Amino acid sequence: MERTTYFVDVIIPLAVPKKYTYRVPVDLNEDVEIGKRALVQFGKSKFYSGIIYAIHNNAPKDYVAKYIESVLDERPVVLEQQLKLWDWIAFYYMCGAGEVMNAALPSALKLSSISHIQLNPQFNFEECEHDYFSEKEHVLIEHLHQTDTLSFDEGVKLLKIKTIHKTVSDLLKKKAIVVLEEIKEKYKPKLVPFIKLKPQYLNEPKLKETLDKLESKAFKQAEALLYFLHLNKTGEHKIKEWIKKSELLSKCDNSSINSLIKKNILEEQKFEVGRLQFENSEIFKKELTPPQKIALKEIKETLLKYDATLLHGVTGSGKTEIYAALIEEAINNGQQVLYLVPEIALTTQLTTRMRAYFGDKAGVYHSKFSENERVEIWNNVLNQNEEIKEKDYCVVIGARSALFLPFKNLGLIIIDEEHDYSFKQHDPSPRYHARDSAIFLATLHKAKVLLGSGTPSLESFNNAVTGKYGFVELTQKYSDHLSNETVICDVKYFELTHQKNTILTPPLFDAVKEALKNKEQVILFQNRRGFAPYTECHSCGWIPHCVQCDVSLIYHKNSNKLMCHYCGYTTSPPKVCSACGHNDLRYKGLGTEKIEEEVEILFPEARISRMDLDSTRSKFAYKQIIEDFEEKNIDILIGTQMVTKGLDFDHVSVVGILNADTLLNFPDFRSHERAYQLITQVSGRAGRKHKKGRVYIQTSQPAHPLLQYIINGDQRLFYSNQLAERKQYHYPPFSRLIELNVVSKDVNIVNNLSEELVINLKKIFLKDVLGPQFPLISKIRNNYYKRILIKVDKSLSLSQTRNFIGEEINRLHAQNKSSNFKVQIDIDPY
Repeated sequence: MERTTYFVDVIIPLAVPKKYTYRVPVDLNEDVEIGKRALVQFGKSKFYSGIIYAIHNNAPKDYVAKYIESVLDERPVVLEQQLKLWDWIAFYYMCGAGEVMNAALPSALKLSSISHIQLNPQFNFEECEHDYFSEKEHVLIEHLHQTDTLSFDEGVKLLKIKTIHKTVSDLLKKKAIVVLEEIKEKYKPKLVPFIKLKPQYLNEPKLKETLDKLESKAFKQAEALLYFLHLNKTGEHKIKEWIKKSELLSKCDNSSINSLIKKNILEEQKFEVGRLQFENSEIFKKELTPPQKIALKEIKETLLKYDATLLHGVTGSGKTEIYAALIEEAINNGQQVLYLVPEIALTTQLTTRMRAYFGDKAGVYHSKFSENERVEIWNNVLNQNEEIKEKDYCVVIGARSALFLPFKNLGLIIIDEEHDYSFKQHDPSPRYHARDSAIFLATLHKAKVLLGSGTPSLESFNNAVTGKYGFVELTQKYSDHLSNETVICDVKYFELTHQKNTILTPPLFDAVKEALKNKEQVILFQNRRGFAPYTECHSCGWIPHCVQCDVSLIYHKNSNKLMCHYCGYTTSPPKVCSACGHNDLRYKGLGTEKIEEEVEILFPEARISRMDLDSTRSKFAYKQIIEDFEEKNIDILIGTQMVTKGLDFDHVSVVGILNADTLLNFPDFRSHERAYQLITQVSGRAGRKHKKGRVYIQTSQPAHPLLQYIINGDQRLFYSNQLAERKQYHYPPFSRLIELNVVSKDVNIVNNLSEELVINLKKIFLKDVLGPQFPLISKIRNNYYKRILIKVDKSLSLSQTRNFIGEEINRLHAQNKSSNFKVQIDIDPY
């Protein structure tokens, strides 16, 4: 019987322009299937696990096809619907399928010959039967018991075979090893301090005697003990075993509680509490308010008519409760739900809420998880069948990477804070927008999309008012009678009248002081991390710059280093000026570290924490800060834009925006839209739940029109004026933008080739080609950048536009083969 010769097109996880065709060995004919991983050789000696994209009988015409080495999976790890999404992202964002694969798959599913492995510290080898591992697996395990890590190349030499990818893949499935990149911070149980009364004080006369003594000698301790007894008394007037220490701290100071512990009146002990438990889940299971019920009804009606609906709900209106009702309905219909959020920080609170609603049916997926955890969630979603089992994740909460999970029965996508800039991937390619990609994903699954925001993007708002999307408004807050008071603090006025001697203007200082006195919490917002944005010689004005980038170095006091936030270059602060030799070097500007230091001096009794990229690098750092703030272990939270993104805190009464001018004056056609969104969002952190909040905006431009829109609550008028401006100057949503960056280490190559490219592009796009020009930061990691911006009329064919731009870039490369450069393409760049 004649055997069929098959060929497969394979996506390789590299930035190559097309898929490569490989021949299938006859003995693997039955194993190949679209979506499985195949081990293939690429180049002379490198091996990669690629995804089988297509199976056919056509040999390539331009080269001799190599054989695939092996098939790594028993069943597909990527579904055909996902491959369609990958195709669309590769087409729309003008990148290779391999780049999309790199963004989509967890690293543990992308084995290559440059990977390293080590034993999984959580695997118990002693419990395994002798025949659980194959002979090759035993050799690798024995070697790993003696050495910390093993590279794939070392494994090849050890086993004396061509490749070890199949053996490694089998060991990964058995969870006996991990890819080295996976070893991140491990799960730490959350330990919460609890307090109880010492047994000898359960005797009422003894307790009364102790209280009398404390009242005469240590009144604050007596107050603390009385409040403890008040919290501990149940309906039958019996004292419970334990209560949370944080409950006591809401009314009593820590020193009084600790004194009672030292005197052996109270006992403290830490207990492990599940990180995803939410004890007061009834808070989020309240009956919807009448406005929420109306909004929910309208959303359901519009989703029958439209594939996507925009929910414009003001900050604090309770959008999350509406989302939960829609998710519950989808789950009851046997569907999966994807809940996208812009920041990993948001998943912390949302997971808690969703677990309160849906228990173990709510899963989380984002880049701070180890690769092992990400693969487990990937497989959980992948292996779901028609009938949803108890441990299946029916709703997945995640940042933009959750978009790529292998959903089989996706019924609803919720995109919370849809306006947020973090949904856009900037580097590396693919430079996709998760919101727009999610809308395409929904069309593949015939699912519905709900976009939610208190400050929608102008694109989504325009789509809603022009009838492309459904549109539902929720204008009433959860507690509508409690609206925030906004105060504009004129920095120039206070400086001229010598009233501003600190980073806080007098009104903001007094407000913080009053909030602390009332045991309320404060958020201070400054969108710049580090201690000081730059260091300056007071004598000649010299400023130390990064040796690899065109930016000043930012001083970080915690590490006592000058750091570049673009390439990571660090150096010690200079003791003398490199230009004039003078030793009077001063730190200028205001970063979150410096604010933290100054606020500690202004309010020494306050417990202060910082939430920025530097303080949240580890996996659980977000969670720890948010939990501490929720439990009132932090009085003042200082943060960058991380604190603006939908977080819901009960006890915040004051929000201070320390420098609104940096938001208002950024040279970008979106700067006013972004400033409006950011100021409105951070203002929304005040006065949540049942408290009126006050928002203080420090600025030297108190009459700026944008601030007037915010004070007057004229969002519709602001959006209408912005849309009129965009239409006049042909900017999105009335056109598409494509940004090209010519990049090279040689500035002359960048100048010459960018000019050449613009001349050719203007043949088609005429005056809608802007540039070339150097961006604000023209050099990063020793590479020079020159930017070209193309405004593409929406009437033009997407396919023809991309083909023309691609041809011009290819022509530029063909005509300048001796020059070392690249052209980066960014569709919808801002």
